[in-house]
Amino acid sequence: MIDWTKTAIVAIAGLAGSGKTQWLRQQLQKSSEPIIYFAPRTVDCAVDRHCLALEFPHWQFLEEGQEVELVQAVEQGAIAILELGFYVALASGEELLKALEEAGFPCQRLAFVPEQMASSPWHDWADQIIEVPMPLPSNEIQVWRSPLSGQVFDPASLNIFWDELTAGAYGNIQRAKGIVEIVDGRAFYLDYVAGMEDSFYRELPVQQWLTGRPQRFSGLEVVGTQLDGRQMSNTLLDCCLGDELLDYYQAQIRQQRQDTTEADYAAA
Repeated sequence: MIDWTKTAIVAIAGLAGSGKTQWLRQQLQKSSEPIIYFAPRTVDCAVDRHCLALEFPHWQFLEEGQEVELVQAVEQGAIAILELGFYVALASGEELLKALEEAGFPCQRLAFVPEQMASSPWHDWADQIIEVPMPLPSNEIQVWRSPLSGQVFDPASLNIFWDELTAGAYGNIQRAKGIVEIVDGRAFYLDYVAGMEDSFYRELPVQQWLTGRPQRFSGLEVVGTQLDGRQMSNTLLDCCLGDELLDYYQAQIRQQRQDTTEADYAAA
């Protein structure tokens, strides 16, 4: 546990799928202090950031280039969370952390590592190690990201793609997560970690989008080895609806909702 009365900044690092973001949720679920969240090198497809923003609308989310705003927020009493993905060199976050420490703000560094990993740069960097039951990483881990904002999926096709993805059809998957829009206007969070029996699905608390293409974030991030990014991109596009078909289905759903509303009104 973190003593938030003595810590102004927490930096967390570790492998994909090691539970970093879930740990944050548990630690800060009931926090009333202002929270600043900063995750470098995720601006193009920030799946976790957008999920956290829905769960914690009072948090402030900063991007690279806004380090000055982060320092100012800490000076005004906010708690800063720096989440460093495995693809971010630990040294790249140290300049900011050391500057904050030199200004008198205590930092704590936590690393999430496989329980059978005895030593690593994370061990050397962290103040606290959190061991996680997960496989040791490969030395050739890749990250593939696909921003999908505006794309709407046929649910059956999406299910087939996701099953293929997690079964290894596009490479050896360590972690896959994403936010996707489906034709009935709902958005879902999808999550898979190697070793899980099943994927995790959660409907997101957003308004149904039933007119045109959704003007909000969606995207997919896949971590693994021997990833076939081109084939994933092509298959994803095949799962998405074109304008004409999307308009047709949305019109049907709007009409069904109107008919239901009128029937309820008549029965009242």
